[in-house]
Amino acid sequence: MKKQGFPKAIRIKKKPEFDHIIRQGKKTVGKNLVLYRLNSKEKEQKFGIKVNRNIKGAVKRNRIKRVLREIIRKNKERFKENERVLLLYRSRIVNISYQDLLLEFENLVG
Repeated sequence: MKKQGFPKAIRIKKKPEFDHIIRQGKKTVGKNLVLYRLNSKEKEQKFGIKVNRNIKGAVKRNRIKRVLREIIRKNKERFKENERVLLLYRSRIVNISYQDLLLEFENLVG
């Protein structure tokens, strides 16, 4: 059985790497989410999540990040092995449901 999780080793954490993916990556825009994808020379997948600070309150921002991490964790196989993926939440809607985000994510990925 394959181990599930979202370990720190596959996370994009540094601002220069975020900026590089935003500049060079392929952008797909949805109502609440923006998805950037960039092929890399490295062989492992990496994922980054960013939630706009316009959402006041760390608890609310962290809830959205947890939901987005779970969506990525369950859909990792939809991306190439050497791909860098950045998922930005740009809406001001705080009480968005998991199902709404999942549906929008699936539309962005295709």
